[in-house]
Amino acid sequence: MKYLILAFLIFFLYNPAYSQNYIKNVEGDYLGMEIPGDTAEIFAPGIVSVSDRYEYGLAISPNQDQIFFTAESAGDQAQLTGLLLLNREGDRWFEPKKANLNQKGLWEQEAFFSPNGSSVFYAVVYNDSVKLWKSLKTDSGWSGGIELNSPINKSGKILFYSTLSNNQNMYYTDVMKRKILMSPFENGRYDRIIDPKIEKGGHGFISSDESFVLLDASGDDSNGKKDIYIAFRNEDGGWSKPVNLGQQVNTEFSETCPSLSPDGKYIFFGRYNDINEKSNIYWISSKILEELKP
Repeated sequence: MKYLILAFLIFFLYNPAYSQNYIKNVEGDYLGMEIPGDTAEIFAPGIVSVSDRYEYGLAISPNQDQIFFTAESAGDQAQLTGLLLLNREGDRWFEPKKANLNQKGLWEQEAFFSPNGSSVFYAVVYNDSVKLWKSLKTDSGWSGGIELNSPINKSGKILFYSTLSNNQNMYYTDVMKRKILMSPFENGRYDRIIDPKIEKGGHGFISSDESFVLLDASGDDSNGKKDIYIAFRNEDGGWSKPVNLGQQVNTEFSETCPSLSPDGKYIFFGRYNDINEKSNIYWISSKILEELKP
């Protein structure tokens, strides 16, 4: 009997349907939010975008059953911070929880999915550095994270925002070099580092076909304020000069950390217009990019 009780307790504690509560009145894709047009709207207020808390770096799984985002510096210390995860069961969503992908209690941030959703890449802070890690999806959840075995992690001290194209080429940011760099996926590994010579070099999110990259950067006369830009790949394989996304995205506040929905239809980004100059996550239709193509 005691073994039966123990098995029940284990099931109760580790089955998300029992250890977490559903979010009330929230169902369907994109947490049931009304789809935006060419005007940016706040994303999931009270769930993802919480007042007086930084949120940034949102990623949605290809089959729309999970959402990662990073939150920090909450005004109310009881609020969740760190890399957070929303799980979906059927049409219903569970309340956010700490992802704890590294399973070592280290600060982690900015998790982004591989093209098929079978793995996730993210940044972990330890030993006064920030390195890229990886976890694999299993039947019981995400595997314990491991530091990416690649020259990438030996090449810089602060590395983050690792996003993948459909062919699994990785684009990431080296903060100290102020560059967006690329590592081609070859023989199942990331053994080479290429400087694609993308100007500005903030948080960069690569499109699935590598035809463009979204990034944030300060303008020449912005006094530190950041905007979202887009750079297009040229016919010769190089990259165009980044183009400002304009007033539909950028405001008098800073906008940072752009990302795309898995189908490429929507742009997500942080906007620093919350109280105490903190950021909420906004989204807008990616159709606005059509007018910017060279």
